[in-house]
Amino acid sequence: MKIYTKRGDAGQTDLFNKRVSKADLHISVNGAFDESMGFILVSKHYIRIPEVLQDLNQTHDHLFSICYEIALNNPAKYITKAEDVAWIESRLDHYDSFLKPLTKFIKLDQTKAGSFLNMARVTVRRAEREMILLSQEQEMNPHTLQYVNRLSDFLFTLGRYFDEVQ
Repeated sequence: MKIYTKRGDAGQTDLFNKRVSKADLHISVNGAFDESMGFILVSKHYIRIPEVLQDLNQTHDHLFSICYEIALNNPAKYITKAEDVAWIESRLDHYDSFLKPLTKFIKLDQTKAGSFLNMARVTVRRAEREMILLSQEQEMNPHTLQYVNRLSDFLFTLGRYFDEVQ
């Protein structure tokens, strides 16, 4: 089987059971999340702490599920739950407990892990902005919106953890 199908040559792609423009907001949101997942995977090459790797794997897996949820666009099949939001908040609080309170804007550039986690963070923020636009056109899972909002904070905090503690 060839990797290319030529079906997208005219600017259309498949979104489950329908064809949409490659500029469709569903595709834009999922594309930004896909970029973020790529940065998460690259960051793992610079991390040797099993707990952090496990958290990043879980985060990556959940982002993949969020992409499915967004593409499916079916409120009866929402994936993100309140316990997912609680989980990411607990992990954020855990890593934040190692850090001093922020008193100024900072750059996450002291370690490769921190820098790649920051790139993941900024792409999550872009995906969130596009997801908010999508939510103005259709119903969105409120837990997914909460999770994504916390995710950028989690990635920022984890980047700080590597730049300041590790």
